[in-house]
Amino acid sequence: MNKSKIALAVVATVFAGSVSAGSIDYRAEYKHEDKEYQHRIKIGTSVKAADKTKVYFSAEQKFNSDDKGDFWYEMERGDSEFDWGVRYDLTKNWYLQPGMPITFSDERTTYKPQFRVGYKSSFGLTTALRYRHEFQTYTSSKEGSSTTVDGGSLLRAGKTFQQGKVTLTGSYKFSQESLKDLKLSYEANYNHNYEDVRIENNNNWGWDAGLIVGYQMGNFRPFMELWNVKTSGSTSSDRQLRTRLGLKYYF
Repeated sequence: MNKSKIALAVVATVFAGSVSAGSIDYRAEYKHEDKEYQHRIKIGTSVKAADKTKVYFSAEQKFNSDDKGDFWYEMERGDSEFDWGVRYDLTKNWYLQPGMPITFSDERTTYKPQFRVGYKSSFGLTTALRYRHEFQTYTSSKEGSSTTVDGGSLLRAGKTFQQGKVTLTGSYKFSQESLKDLKLSYEANYNHNYEDVRIENNNNWGWDAGLIVGYQMGNFRPFMELWNVKTSGSTSSDRQLRTRLGLKYYF
């Protein structure tokens, strides 16, 4: 089954049954030091499966110009990701959310089983901690290798590399009527490669963090994200600003 058929199957499943909430959004980003643009479109929804349980689905497609330094010219597809999982409310404040995104790339498929624990406070703060374990599976025709911390090489063809990712997220809902449409959230990620492959600064680990600001206007929410991320390459300790602008529509 090709990727287009998989996408259609996922979308059909998403809209089957009793849909409780859904959204679609477009996002463009720019890395200020690398001078590269990238785009993404995502659609997602959830279905109430039981009194305290929701099943969620989403599908996203990344794309960019053939020359990433150009905003929109000779566009080509990037990674495709399909996500599904279950959210179970333990109490009014606590919830559990296991799931498994699957990312399709050229000559690589990444399986990402994950588990999230979330807490919703009585004063407007919602926060969650998630662990994701990635299995990066390369085809036997994949060329090239990955460099380890000690300078060695790991051939990618036919191999599966494993990597862990810890993510802390949070958002705040204002109680003041004048600020109720202002949406503030944050995200911080820590990545660790279990094959000892270099990620950044000659280490097998790396991090990034971002602040997201949005404003609800009926069913629409324009948003802006400011991120601290690494520059290109796995040996540099340099950081850069990644700016994202997008628009989300809720249905």
